[in-house]
Amino acid sequence: MTRRELLAGASLASSAAGASPNAPAAKPFLAFHYQASFDQRALAWYTRFEHLVTGAILDPKTSTSLRRHGSRLIAYEWSSGFYTGDAVSAPLDWQEPVTAKRSDWLLTAKPITGAAAENGRVAEWYDFADPDLRKARARFLAARLVEAGYDGYFFDTVGAEQIPEPAKKAFAARHPTLDYNVCQGEFFKELRAAMPAGKIIFLNQGFRHADALLPYADFDLSESYFTYIAGPKTALRPWDDKAKPWEAIKTPLEQLILPAARKYPNLRFVHVNYAAAGASLTSNAALHGYVGAKLFGHDAYLIVPGSPAEEESGVYSSGLGRPKGELVERIDLVAREFEYAVIGLRIAAGAKQFRGVSLPSSLGAFIAWKH
Repeated sequence: MTRRELLAGASLASSAAGASPNAPAAKPFLAFHYQASFDQRALAWYTRFEHLVTGAILDPKTSTSLRRHGSRLIAYEWSSGFYTGDAVSAPLDWQEPVTAKRSDWLLTAKPITGAAAENGRVAEWYDFADPDLRKARARFLAARLVEAGYDGYFFDTVGAEQIPEPAKKAFAARHPTLDYNVCQGEFFKELRAAMPAGKIIFLNQGFRHADALLPYADFDLSESYFTYIAGPKTALRPWDDKAKPWEAIKTPLEQLILPAARKYPNLRFVHVNYAAAGASLTSNAALHGYVGAKLFGHDAYLIVPGSPAEEESGVYSSGLGRPKGELVERIDLVAREFEYAVIGLRIAAGAKQFRGVSLPSSLGAFIAWKH
């Protein structure tokens, strides 16, 4: 499946995630939905969220309907390139002037495939070292945003690792003293200046090049850091794995995400996770991702490719309240106290209470409400 297919797309029935009568419901922060239309069920679900990432700038009727329900709309944008003649990847009225200036604005003499290109499709790849390209694209995107009444862009595939090797070599040969990531960051800086105040720049894994990219971002994303699809099944990542530390939660969060979060404290991190459609673990996956993110003060959303109705979960409305302390790691659990609940991951039998709150007996993610 392509990234867009993965993102195209019953309430969580878990006593551990059931709302406390003493805790006010929270408005969920952010969801993804890349389908062009919304039936009544989808409209009711996705507009519960404060922010909604759509697969493109949608038609005015759909956009107006979504905004009427109170959601701030963020449009998908492929950061590093586009497919010639494909208006979904970039508007045709933008593609024409770009290809006319190929020798300065694009990295290769003809479209090529590789890296972030879908299923072997050939694509054009931007040369972010060109200041005229940066300024022209920033102005174009800002004008589209204002005209459509959208609130921001979600930029996928940021960073030099997302472009094919021939494009990397072309950039290095053309600009031997420059860094692609720094130049791409300069584009986001131009976009920030071109957009009205309050508009959102949302990056996908900008933390991998934090100093180059994150100064200009409002939100940043990780993918599959808590759950993922393994064949036909949903897999939940363990808190720690001494044999495979980068396949667990702890090491990537501590070594990649948290240093960036500490350096850019105004940036909001969102962790998108995936579950297999129809899998019995879907409800647990939503809870696992949500609790895992909240341990660090972040947000999460679970995508179920091909079955968006299965994304519906009451866990996102859990009114945890203000944090009452930092993450605590022990042999038997990882937990954090909030105003109305204790949340965490039970990783071994043992603890029956945390900060005076009784814990569920089962292993795994939990929300234990205070009474």
